Amino acid sequence: MKKSVKRIIAVTIGFAFAMLLMSVFIYIGYTNAYSSGVETFNVNVLGIPIYDLTKVGSKYVGESKGIYMGLLCGICMLVAFAVEIVIEKVKKK
Repeated sequence: MKKSVKRIIAVTIGFAFAMLLMSVFIYIGYTNAYSSGVETFNVNVLGIPIYDLTKVGSKYVGESKGIYMGLLCGICMLVAFAVEIVIEKVKKK
């Protein structure tokens, strides 16, 4: 397989992993917010604030922080890209 195709697949996997990671953390955030009953709850991944939950009546309303979600996606994509390069170099040796 060509290098470019492998790298595109690696970046795509990194993006998918970031989406899955954020989904899990947001779900856990909703669970924690409902169990604690706080007025506001911030969802953080690796210290990066990605989602805010605010209590409106008896329900929570979520608001995404797009710039930080994009940053987390970029980090995951960069890590996946770096891992692919390392694997490629290890296979050559």
